[in-house]
Amino acid sequence: MEQKNIARMLKIFTLCVGAVGAFFFFFYIPILIWEVAQEETEAAWLQWPGTIGMWVIALMCFLALWEFWRICSRIGRDESFCRENGASMGHIGILAFTVAALILGGTVFLMVLGYLNAAGFLMIFFVLCTAVGIGVLCLALSRLIDNAARLKEESDLTI
Repeated sequence: MEQKNIARMLKIFTLCVGAVGAFFFFFYIPILIWEVAQEETEAAWLQWPGTIGMWVIALMCFLALWEFWRICSRIGRDESFCRENGASMGHIGILAFTVAALILGGTVFLMVLGYLNAAGFLMIFFVLCTAVGIGVLCLALSRLIDNAARLKEESDLTI
């Protein structure tokens, strides 16, 4: 498959993930938070902090998607193994670890207050493990891309 077609398909995937993320962060989660605030009146004061926290996490996720879009653009220009892609992949990894830290902090906060049940903990634990996994993969890919870019630069100098 040609580089431009791969880049185009990756960009379509990125747009789909962005649309699902927008639905999730700006429609589904606020409604869920509102419903919990209606049912658990003693926890209603957490409605706005929870919503703002989710928006901060959403911002991190959309920044990661922006970095991925930039990688896709470079792939379309046949610049797959360049230092910029390595840096972008590193940024995505750092954003993923930041999201994981925010989720962990929110989880500990809710556990200390006694507002987190076992089902909620398991769901949050799955999301936390996913964020950490994405962070590890992105940092490893960043290193691999940097090494490939270095080898490509050395190869280009010998020709």
